[in-house]
Amino acid sequence: MIRALMMSLFAACALLAVSMLPAHAGRVVADLSQSNVSITSGFHGTELLLFGAVDGEETDDIIVVINGPPTDIAQHRKAKVAGIWINVETHIWKGAPGLYQILATRPIDEIADAQVLEQFEIGADKLQLQLQPARPNPAGDMPQASALLASLTRNMAATGLWPSEVGLVKLTQGALFRATVQLPANVTSGVYDVRILQFRNGVAFSENKTNIYIQKGGLSAMIYNFAHDYSLLYGLFAIAFAVAAGWLAAVAFRRN
Repeated sequence: MIRALMMSLFAACALLAVSMLPAHAGRVVADLSQSNVSITSGFHGTELLLFGAVDGEETDDIIVVINGPPTDIAQHRKAKVAGIWINVETHIWKGAPGLYQILATRPIDEIADAQVLEQFEIGADKLQLQLQPARPNPAGDMPQASALLASLTRNMAATGLWPSEVGLVKLTQGALFRATVQLPANVTSGVYDVRILQFRNGVAFSENKTNIYIQKGGLSAMIYNFAHDYSLLYGLFAIAFAVAAGWLAAVAFRRN
């Protein structure tokens, strides 16, 4: 009941904000029920509510793109050499999003054509990623970038970080919209961009942006920060702890 009341209040505020916008301003406004997410040792993923209002027509569409943070992803290809499976190729995708999700009112290929989707980088296959060969194949036959990107997309989809299915955005009477943003358990800390685009007849004419801030919390955050801020002390402590644990185990077995 409380959640429903909050959603109604947020939607009313968003609708009021849209009605107060000048004619040349953006026609869509949106926000999240929670912008800051803390990752603790018991974190198993979470759901966020994206809500907003749009000044448009009932036939308009909404596409939401969740993207970030940029990271370098290593992609390996194995082959059997002398009876042993080894990595024969290693490629690095520079600035690839650690999480990439799309939510829309209907299938994105029905909202806009491939050229428009590529212009706004909507779709994992439309991302403008830089491919850097880290260790070329001795044979010199490097696969095409499109094939490597398709393989990367499948691998990231299997981890739940680049879902292949488009989430649902519910648009009510062409004015209010809401969607559920799924954050998997394996998300990393960082800043995630959320882009909300309004489409009409295949053309994007309004856009709004917001952010999700994910950071480590609890005991895991303390250990993580200590390990990075005081790496020498952390290393010495780890060695001392390992020696002490080994000595205690030896004493226990000796008594038995």
